[in-house]
Amino acid sequence: MCGLAGALVYDPAVARLDCLMAAVESSASRGTDSFGVVRWSPSRGFRQHRWLVSGRQDWLERVGVPEAGEPTVFLHTSRAEPTTEWQRQKTDADIPPFVESGIAVAHNGIIANDHEVAAAYGIRPVSAIDTAVIPSLVARLGVRRALASLKGGAALAILDSTTARLALCRNFMPLVLAWQPGVVSFASEAGFFPGIGEPLRSFQLWELPPFTGIELSAEGFSSPFAWGDVSEPSNAPWRPYPPLSWSDR
Repeated sequence: MCGLAGALVYDPAVARLDCLMAAVESSASRGTDSFGVVRWSPSRGFRQHRWLVSGRQDWLERVGVPEAGEPTVFLHTSRAEPTTEWQRQKTDADIPPFVESGIAVAHNGIIANDHEVAAAYGIRPVSAIDTAVIPSLVARLGVRRALASLKGGAALAILDSTTARLALCRNFMPLVLAWQPGVVSFASEAGFFPGIGEPLRSFQLWELPPFTGIELSAEGFSSPFAWGDVSEPSNAPWRPYPPLSWSDR
């Protein structure tokens, strides 16, 4: 089973990265065949590092810490094989998260109709791994219509760099969000976060309901939407993140 983790750092001045770091480290234990991290910020664009091994302790040093004064997004996947897309001779091109057309996608689960989708929309994925079809599909259709066209169990983190929006979505596979001042982290399961068994924690936890998605940006977050809802996002204002900062304590 693969592991999924990442974060949107929307206020680097107050954000701590302990939830993100713990989630990536825990995720690595779920998939020991490859380890990939994608980082994006408006000023530096995409930075990507991939290894054909299990978890790397120096991944944050490799991709870079959050930029001061602007949002930064991290996406991570640890991949376990064998799966239906097993590659005997893997290269860096076969290690998710995948980036294409300004869209980055991390995925846990199985896309059962990736070949059919690629043929229907004239997509030539960079890899035979099922996730590789999704960035180009989202670039063509948008997040909501892309989700409606996919079959199989999936939890997805989809970054659109043209709008600086991060969509977190799931159908059968779990996806859990952890809020701290200045940062929203996410992971395949609650147990990936530090001190999850403690009675008091320094973060708020929310499990995304099945067949649901939510969008995050530096300005706030959207109301949840249903997986399969192809209507255009409303023009409703972003819901603001809680005002608490570490310095308020």
